[in-house]
Amino acid sequence: MPDIPEEVIRPIIFVHGLAGSASQYQTQAMRFASNGYPDDRIVAFEYSTDGRAAVIRAATGGLNETLDQFVDTQRERFESDQVYLVCHSLGTQVCSQYLSDPERAMKVAKYIAIDGITGDSCPGDVPCMGVFVSPENTLGGNNLHLPSEAHVQVATSEASFAGQFRFLTGVDPERTQILPQEGRVKISGRVVYFPANEGADGTALSIWRVNPETGARAEDKPVATFTIDSSGNWGPVELNPQAHYELHLIRPERAEHHFYRQPFLRSSSLVRLNTSPEGSAIEQNTHVGPNHATLIITRDMEWWGDHPSGQNDILEISVSRDGGTVEASGNIIVPDMGNGIIGIHVHDTADSPAQTTLAPIEYFVEQPFQYGLDVYMPAATPPDGVITLVSTPRGDESKKQVINVPNWASSQHRISVIFNDYIQ
Repeated sequence: MPDIPEEVIRPIIFVHGLAGSASQYQTQAMRFASNGYPDDRIVAFEYSTDGRAAVIRAATGGLNETLDQFVDTQRERFESDQVYLVCHSLGTQVCSQYLSDPERAMKVAKYIAIDGITGDSCPGDVPCMGVFVSPENTLGGNNLHLPSEAHVQVATSEASFAGQFRFLTGVDPERTQILPQEGRVKISGRVVYFPANEGADGTALSIWRVNPETGARAEDKPVATFTIDSSGNWGPVELNPQAHYELHLIRPERAEHHFYRQPFLRSSSLVRLNTSPEGSAIEQNTHVGPNHATLIITRDMEWWGDHPSGQNDILEISVSRDGGTVEASGNIIVPDMGNGIIGIHVHDTADSPAQTTLAPIEYFVEQPFQYGLDVYMPAATPPDGVITLVSTPRGDESKKQVINVPNWASSQHRISVIFNDYIQ
């Protein structure tokens, strides 16, 4: 492990951007911990970006008091005079507004702005570092440029981590990949309504170990069950870092929500499960029925469909049923998707039932960082098959990621599939 001076170990507060959450710093937190930085010192300040009014409030100083209270809480919790702020995109506006007051700025030892505000000087004269995609963007005199990456990717990548670690600690990291943890990992997080980041009050979360080949539950009882209140908090729960799990959310009198993701290599308190509030525009624009499934596929690294480098992603979906029949989508990362999408909504549309046309779904195409495609995935209640998702990040055939899930029918179920933003 690198020899990190004790005096520089302070709370690191991540402030996300538009439609973001702590999720965009989960990987970086595990990398910090892989280099000996205490993982409990890495926390996230979350706020609502639900609607224009919420975004304006965030960008113009409306969160100053709330953020200040959060900063003071972390300072008291860890008996630290100062904290570090690491802010992404819209979060850099939140943080620059916060740092504009000298008394608040004195509470911050260092500030990192990731692909957000620019300027000749550091906000509040706090020592700062800028991490940008474009070489034309700078903040103060200390900048890291990653032109081969993208806006969200630059918050989650190995190269970004290395620069952040060096700036905050004064030493180089020993590794930029995640060091798998020995023994059990401790996992916790929040269930929140997207994009308000409000706790999904009144729901219940159960965690099930599953067969990675089918996504079916491997045991008769869940590993753990949590009642979710207005905080959205759940956990901690101890899990096997080599195992696959389903995180099953019961929403009373609404469709159940099933989350599937790749194994957790290390302990993490920043796991976020995004669900939609009742009557939301997402629900209204999702076509459901007893014979097909709906998926929301996310990754905190942009899916590239038409990138100048030619390193476009491949994401294929197929459905295998008991009878042996297979419905295949081909690659759903289409050129029209562009290069800035994080979440992809796929379901059978009412315009072309039981067909995969890959036609865009208008509502989702208009949302930031989202896209929608017509994909037919036959389903049933109870499930009678397996939906297989194969991701080939940046087209590299040697680095495929595979997640299998049951073909839950969308009339009573929703499915979220979360791919890692890193490859190991």
